[in-house]
Amino acid sequence: MGCEDMTASCQKEPNTGLRLCRTKGPMRAEYMLFAAGAAICFLLFNHPDIMETARHAYILIQSTLDGDFLQFFENTLSRTYGYQYVNAAHYNILMYILYALWELPLYLVERIGGFVFDDVLLAMWCKAIGTGFYLGCGVLVGKLARRIGCDETACRWAPLLFWLNPISFFNTLVMGQYDSICLFFVLWAFMLYFDKKYMAFSLVMGVGFVFKFFPLFVFIPMLLLVEKRVPHLLKYGAVSLWLYLPTTLLFAGRTGDAAFFNQLMTERLFAVGFPGGTANASYFGLAMVLICVTAYLYRLQDEQTWYDVTVYGAMAVFSLLFIFVLWHPQWLILLTPFLILTALRQKEKTTYAYLNVALCIGFFLLVAFIYPHGLEGNLFDWGVLRPLTGWFYSIVAEPRWNAFYLALVPYLDKIAPILFYGALFSGILFQFPLRGKSLGDRLAGDCTDRFRYRLTCWGTFVLAFGGFWFAPTLFSYVKTIGLL
Repeated sequence: MGCEDMTASCQKEPNTGLRLCRTKGPMRAEYMLFAAGAAICFLLFNHPDIMETARHAYILIQSTLDGDFLQFFENTLSRTYGYQYVNAAHYNILMYILYALWELPLYLVERIGGFVFDDVLLAMWCKAIGTGFYLGCGVLVGKLARRIGCDETACRWAPLLFWLNPISFFNTLVMGQYDSICLFFVLWAFMLYFDKKYMAFSLVMGVGFVFKFFPLFVFIPMLLLVEKRVPHLLKYGAVSLWLYLPTTLLFAGRTGDAAFFNQLMTERLFAVGFPGGTANASYFGLAMVLICVTAYLYRLQDEQTWYDVTVYGAMAVFSLLFIFVLWHPQWLILLTPFLILTALRQKEKTTYAYLNVALCIGFFLLVAFIYPHGLEGNLFDWGVLRPLTGWFYSIVAEPRWNAFYLALVPYLDKIAPILFYGALFSGILFQFPLRGKSLGDRLAGDCTDRFRYRLTCWGTFVLAFGGFWFAPTLFSYVKTIGLL
């Protein structure tokens, strides 16, 4: 817990003999406060993506009942069954099977009872899937903290540090995104990896692949770190494709525009490149080569080093991904557990708490600049306020906080990426593990760090999420609908 151990202690109260104990972890009231805030944001906000996925799952149910299962992707592209949405289905079929099974009770009620569910209610029903996996991710972050040797206080705070991380909270409970599904299987795979169950690790990581392909970038160096024999590497690699390969081949040539869409996403990996003499090379690709070669050469000396190097490596991979690749905001939930776990392993934690604040503020500012008008007051439109009040946020209405309020601060559009990239690069550099100590801890020497979990957890959330997204967005929304 830093250089001073701030774990719980008990001491006798003078003259009474009573034992007063400082809690090691969050109090029950803090969990209740989180639950209340999560419920409010769950109900108030949603992104249109969840509505599209909900409608696509309905189409999958209808296509299956009509004996047209293999035409599902083309049915969403041609709008065979109607419904209002912008994009056709682009994910692996298992994503839509998961949502279709979850929606099946609602579908049956509609078909048998003649009742049609409101779009907002359907979106909320489907939002529960991502939220459930998000809660599960927090539990796994706590288990991983204990597994890699964090002290008891760190282990108890780890789940809430994840749940209240402004990025993971925003992505799941505000946007209603479902990248938490992929992350859940990645974290579960880490648990199996540390148990040296490499076959099970490959199988579970393979489940994550069907929801997002990003786990591949940590899967490869993790294998190279513990396995140097090429035949075994190929074996684990083949096993990891046990779901992705057959589901992809099943719909080969029948994916609508999903293949084209995924090609566009993949090309982002190569968009920013090193200006070579004959051709440019992807910065992220070059970084992955260096990471994989390092992992293959590295010979682990002890188990604790293994934990530190593995968690640090995942943090570094995802940090570099979001430094060099144009991201969607929901993708960054993949990074947050590893930022937390690497910071908890440091002796001098306060510095990384400050860096996390800078990162989260930079994130919300970049979201405003990169996706103008897309992640602000309009997120109220898919929440409960719309059916209850009839209010609707028009994207052509003024004022819009990113277009107006942010423009009042000179050079803020230049400062935002410095905050974001600076925090990520600092984590990569100063948390680099060096024989039992990170570079940052070696520089800190005999520090007297007085890290406070409660202040860090709640302070970061209130400042970054409350100050740089919720407050200005609420103010803009209230003005737009004419209440101010």
